[in-house]
Amino acid sequence: MRGKILLAIGCVALAMSGAAVAQGRSGGAGGGQGGGMGGGMGGGPPITPPGSIGGGAGTADIARGIGDGRGQFGRVFASQQRMTANQRRLQAEQYRASAQQRRADALLTARSARSGARLTDSDARRIRSALKDDMTAWRDAFQVGRTDWQAMRDQWLLNRESLTPQQWAEQRAQWFAARDAWIASQKSWASNRRR
Repeated sequence: MRGKILLAIGCVALAMSGAAVAQGRSGGAGGGQGGGMGGGMGGGPPITPPGSIGGGAGTADIARGIGDGRGQFGRVFASQQRMTANQRRLQAEQYRASAQQRRADALLTARSARSGARLTDSDARRIRSALKDDMTAWRDAFQVGRTDWQAMRDQWLLNRESLTPQQWAEQRAQWFAARDAWIASQKSWASNRRR
C-alpha cells in the first residue's frame, strides 16, 4: 500500500514538471522570454519611479500629501486637546456647583443636630453614605493621589457604629473644612512651584 502511494506521488510530480517545461517552450505567460510576468527580467513587473509615467503622482506630490496628512493630524490633535480642556473646565464647574449644594446640606444637618434635632440610625447611614460620596467626588475631581485618599478616608470615613448620628452630622460638616484646607494647600504648592 505504501509503495502505491509513493508511486502515485512520483507520477504527479513528473507530470507537473513536464507541463512546466512545455509551457516555457510554447511562450506561456512570459511570452517566450523565460516565463513569468517580468518578461525574463527577474520575475516581476518592471519598477518605475513615481511620476515618470504620465498622470502618476510625482515625488513632490507625494511629499505634499504626507505634509498635508501630518498637518491634518496636528489640527485634529489640537482640536481634541481644546475639547478635553473644555471638558475638564465643565467638569470642574459641575463639581463646584454640586459640592456647594452638598456642603450646604451637610452644614444644615449639623446645625439641626446641634439644635437638638433627633437623628436616627437610618440618618447615620445616610449621612455616612453622603460623606463617602463627597469624598469620592473630591478624589475624582482633583485626581487625588492614593496616599492623600487613604489618609482622608482613614481619618473621616470611620466604621458606622463608631459615631452617633449627631456625630456623623458633625463629621460630614467638618470634612468639608478639611477638604477646603487641602485645596488651599494644593493651590499654594502650585503657586510656589510656578515661581
